[in-house]
Amino acid sequence: MLGLIVVCADKGSGLEPHALLDPLLGAPLLARGIAAGLPADSGVAGVLVVPADLADRVRADVIERFGLDEIDRVVAGGPDRRAALLAGLQALPSDVELVIVQEGARALAPAGLVDRVVAAARSADAAVPTVDAIDVVAAGDGDTLVAVEQRSRLRVLQGPSVWKVAALKAVLASSSDDAPETDVAVRDGVRVAVVPGDDDNRLLRDSADVSRALEVFARRAADYVFVYPQDLLPDDPLQKALDPTEDRVVDS
Repeated sequence: MLGLIVVCADKGSGLEPHALLDPLLGAPLLARGIAAGLPADSGVAGVLVVPADLADRVRADVIERFGLDEIDRVVAGGPDRRAALLAGLQALPSDVELVIVQEGARALAPAGLVDRVVAAARSADAAVPTVDAIDVVAAGDGDTLVAVEQRSRLRVLQGPSVWKVAALKAVLASSSDDAPETDVAVRDGVRVAVVPGDDDNRLLRDSADVSRALEVFARRAADYVFVYPQDLLPDDPLQKALDPTEDRVVDS
């Protein structure tokens, strides 16, 4: 079974959780982040991890209003990413073997990316989308710079990532600091497959990133999952016809 953990933590996961309730083109950033982590080819058992004071509001204003039925549980997490992931893992059904990890602030993952990452993770311990590091980089040694070995092989990690549940649990158990789980995995020899990412798929960290996201959506609207409030969608005529409370005219 495939699981999904959407992480909204105060540290290590982009914009702070309260800011994810701000709208972007009519939908909360969080709704767009959740939608960007949903596979098209598989159902999921979804867990959303948020601060405890946001749980009720998120259920009503994000999950229910925007029809994100893939999220089965909303649970309270700790202050950082690692604590939120642990809370999410604990809330998953016991038969989940593969789990998507998505940040609520990663609203710019294009449709179809998560399906490719899931496919790659099935033959590895984990998989993550990456893009080439195009900026000039160097390492610091005190007050001087030193050369970076194998610079041409550097990659920028993106998300969503996908993990074998056992591998993710082992990675989180081996580290008690704030190091990203992918860094810990590579250090521990976990096999992490890479999938071509997307240059626009950046984690939203501040208001400048949100402004940039508006430009990206305007330029590439067709590449992203459609998100719209359920209460503003047109009536479903079939559902209305089957509504037992609806008056019916019977021909005599």
